[in-house]
Amino acid sequence: MAELFLPLALLGNSLTAGGLLVVMVSSAPLRLALPADRAVQVHQLLTRPMEPLMPTCMALGIVSDVAFQFTTEHHAAGILCGIAATMQLKAVLVSLTKNVRINRWMASLDHTDLPDDFAERDPRAEWRKWNKVRALCALCALLLNIVVVGLMI
Repeated sequence: MAELFLPLALLGNSLTAGGLLVVMVSSAPLRLALPADRAVQVHQLLTRPMEPLMPTCMALGIVSDVAFQFTTEHHAAGILCGIAATMQLKAVLVSLTKNVRINRWMASLDHTDLPDDFAERDPRAEWRKWNKVRALCALCALLLNIVVVGLMI
């Protein structure tokens, strides 16, 4: 049974890490470079399709890592998958407590009529910072899963 969970963990963790990494190196810098109205519009367009996908990928990675941890007979591999699940959970917590709050506020805005105080409240730099944190957590989880694959071969 354990051999089923590791590929699923790799799938969930690689999709999560890949998605967050692409955002970290391309989308977030783009949003910072754009004028505020265009940045809000781009944020809304890029965030909408990611909303159902990323939580699903994160959950798949976490559940599969935990399931592998409790079904494998390879002690070290199980511990590493437990740590990977913890790293993914940290990415989820950052998402829920930091990025989602900003995403919801940005989604509520009309990019053609931004609030007068948008320049003072502009969350793009903060959102980018927290995206880096969650991307690095997800990348650590993926690297741990890759090490586990090496141990299992």
